Amino acid sequence: MVGCESTLNPSKNNKKKKILFVDDDLDTTWLSKRVLERNGFEVQTFESPMSALENFKPGSYDLLLTDIKMREMDGFELYDKLRKLDSNINVCFLTAAQEYYNKYNERYSWLQKKCFITKPITLENLVNTINSILS
Repeated sequence: MVGCESTLNPSKNNKKKKILFVDDDLDTTWLSKRVLERNGFEVQTFESPMSALENFKPGSYDLLLTDIKMREMDGFELYDKLRKLDSNINVCFLTAAQEYYNKYNERYSWLQKKCFITKPITLENLVNTINSILS
């Protein structure tokens, strides 16, 4: 479920947008990183939300792209903790479980740029969605 439209050009200028990608599935993380980098993004990945939190540098990222269902803490908790460190970070949630959508809508009804992606998603749609959030 994605309500965004965009092109495959991540930026009109040469400054690469920086994405913090957190997903405990190694294959998803590896493939997403490769695709996003090929489309002009700078991507830092973590398979552990705790490691992402420990290594987070406020003001360094344009977008947090995170899975919701992970060991250690879920993506909602991770975003809440990172937002305390950087109130300007945009977020896009990924999940294979549609049941999180209502919780997302209730918990983050105040978000101006909403992004909730259900897996599976095509890599082209992922890039387009990210471009839309960052535009």
